[in-house]
Amino acid sequence: MGCASSKRIDVYRPPPSSFAVFNVNAIEEPWLKMGDEHHQQDEKPTHVPLPILDKLKAIEDAPGTWDEVSKALEDIKPTFNSPPPPASAITKRTNSTPPAQDSEAPNVKAPGKSFSFHTLEELEAKVSSKPTELKETEPMGTELKKFQSNKTEHAESRVGAMSNSLKNNIFIVRDRLEREKEGKSSTFVKRDLLSEFEEKCPPGGADSLVLYTTSLGGVRSTFENCNRIRTILETHRVVFDERDISLHGEFLNELKELVGEGASVPRLFVKGKYIGGVEEVVSLNETGRLGRILSWTRVERGVGRLGCEGCGGARFVPCLDCGGSCKVLVGDKKERCPQCNENGLVHCPMCI
Repeated sequence: MGCASSKRIDVYRPPPSSFAVFNVNAIEEPWLKMGDEHHQQDEKPTHVPLPILDKLKAIEDAPGTWDEVSKALEDIKPTFNSPPPPASAITKRTNSTPPAQDSEAPNVKAPGKSFSFHTLEELEAKVSSKPTELKETEPMGTELKKFQSNKTEHAESRVGAMSNSLKNNIFIVRDRLEREKEGKSSTFVKRDLLSEFEEKCPPGGADSLVLYTTSLGGVRSTFENCNRIRTILETHRVVFDERDISLHGEFLNELKELVGEGASVPRLFVKGKYIGGVEEVVSLNETGRLGRILSWTRVERGVGRLGCEGCGGARFVPCLDCGGSCKVLVGDKKERCPQCNENGLVHCPMCI
């Protein structure tokens, strides 16, 4: 083995990858190689004429004084700024026949038909011909009207054909003949929705709805039935004349004459026809017949007396002469007030 001092010591030599051994000059840089390849490529063709290109190359290759460069540029100027040909030559060329195609270039196609002008005479002829063409053509409005008229005529013809086909239908014709044999009219008769109801007209109720009710709650069922019919009519938003028998005794006498003795409220009358009490009205409303009757009779729609600011729909207000006491002082005696009813009420002056 021996100690470390007894070993032979060699001279230090750096590895091949060290910077001391690495030759920087031997590297071929890629951008320099690309530049050389780019210069070695063929030059792109140019549209500059060869004599001018040669002169430009000569100027670039052999730079000289300013006088020499200016002289070279003066030689190039006539080629760029050549004078235009005279107008007479252009007119002669346009008026003359086109030259025949050269036999050396058989593949060259003839120019297409052009609508451009070459002389002032051709321009004036084209401008003068345009207004005449516009006059000959019809405007867009007339064409649109024609199209619409044709469309309406076609639609009318289709409707006429459909009506004729319905008239000539076998079943319709057979039904019409059977009706004629039985003596019935074949024309359509509008049905009267009030024809099945009894004719009983309250005073002043030939063209309106009249409802007899009571505002007294002594009999609970009667009071609730009156409110129920009132709510139904308000839901249909029709104007009705509510006659409260508890406020005015004359209304009770009217109801007895129409229905008979022992008649209870509520009772409804529509344009001189007696509809019935609460059961009949509720049944008609549930089946939808009441709405159809009100629409067919064309009764007045709205709030009516319910929107009156004087009575609030009660139709009566206290008497202004007696104050609702039914007594007035005449001299030294008290007498019955002739203006109010038995309850000391008079008709509202705002809604009557």
